[in-house]
Amino acid sequence: MAALLAFEQILGERNVPLRESRLLRHDGRGRDEWRRGKAAFGHFASYQSRRPYNRCRYAFQFIPDRPLEDGRQTGLLVGATEILDRWEYDGVRCARMSTDEALRATPYRPELGEEAYDLVWLDSFEDLAERLVIEWGNPRAWSQWANQPKEVVEFRRCAEEPPFPGFGKMVTSFEDIPMLWRSWREALGSVGGVYLLVDPEEGDQYVGSAYGEGGFMGRFDEYAANGHGGNKLLRSRGRANYSVSILEVASSEMSVSDIIGRESVWKRKLGSRAHGLNAN
Repeated sequence: MAALLAFEQILGERNVPLRESRLLRHDGRGRDEWRRGKAAFGHFASYQSRRPYNRCRYAFQFIPDRPLEDGRQTGLLVGATEILDRWEYDGVRCARMSTDEALRATPYRPELGEEAYDLVWLDSFEDLAERLVIEWGNPRAWSQWANQPKEVVEFRRCAEEPPFPGFGKMVTSFEDIPMLWRSWREALGSVGGVYLLVDPEEGDQYVGSAYGEGGFMGRFDEYAANGHGGNKLLRSRGRANYSVSILEVASSEMSVSDIIGRESVWKRKLGSRAHGLNAN
């Protein structure tokens, strides 16, 4: 069945030449730079080692979004750029988007010998930034010519981040952790405490605590990265998309031992030692 709307149709309606345009779906590094702000992302996108722009004039910049229910990968459009110039980075001439604002926002610095590009944002696509989601296809083919068929799977009403619901109401999952909005990540990184993981199939529960650098967010990122966070029981069960929620936020006066003590209380309340995934 043909897609109801394809991305190349939108480009055609806006008089964008497909043969001069490429689509780039950046990996997690690009997503992280976008979270740091548009200036940081523009600086990051201006230096590439694999020549993804490949003689194109226009580049449509995407970052990973939540997979579809059938597992197909998607990309969220964050903007369109025009390429004004390109050269080999020599450490002297910086890209147009390597502004003081960008360099303050990100630790990313290009390496000598990388391809450098002068990019400018196209105002004519700002209305679609952070609103349009396409089905990407092969995630390894992260740079493709724009004449490849791409189904538009979602048009979001607005690009604004939804407000953080509060620690008591927030529920996410391992797969969704990398896609959390910047303001949510900041809130979760500012505090620690006790959290709950629930197996999506069996309902088994795991109670853990976060008290290190990065608060809840630092711990949650570990689970998203490896699927177990270093826990032996979780590792032995194989990777699964556990739901993640917060049971208790630690106050600023609580010590590490206080937080671990509260973790033990929640283990007893929920029975996660006898009937769950906590081994101690």
